[in-house]
Amino acid sequence: MKLLMSWAITENGESFGGNHYVRDWGEVWLQLRRLKFCAGSVGLEITDAPDVAPFNMSVAADNGNYLVTLLETTEDDSDVRSYSNPTANAEMVEILGNDWDARHLTSDFEFVCRMVEEFYKTGNVSKQWLN
Repeated sequence: MKLLMSWAITENGESFGGNHYVRDWGEVWLQLRRLKFCAGSVGLEITDAPDVAPFNMSVAADNGNYLVTLLETTEDDSDVRSYSNPTANAEMVEILGNDWDARHLTSDFEFVCRMVEEFYKTGNVSKQWLN
C-alpha cells in the first residue's frame, strides 16, 4: 500500500505544508502531533487503492477540535464516512474557516491518532468509529 501524505499547518502565524510518500508511521505521527497545538490538516491517500475501497483519510484541526473523514469509492459512487458524536450539542463549530456540526467533531486527540494509525496500518477504519 502506497500512502501519500499531505499537510497544511499554521503555527505561530506562519503557514507551511507539503506532501510526500510515507516511509513510516513516525512521519505521520509528527504531522498529527503538530495538529494538537496548531490549526491545519493532515491527509493520507492510498495511491494504489482498489477501485472499490477507502482511499483517503483527512483530519482538520482548529482550537482543539478535530474533524476526521474517510473517503471511499463504492460500486457506483463515493461515500464520506465521518465521526459521529451523539452526546455533543447541536451547534456549529468553526474549523479552518468553515462551520461544522459539533456532532461530527471530537476533541480527543489520542482517539484521532488511533483512527489515523488504523488507516495507516490497514487502509480502513472501523465503521464503529467512522460511519
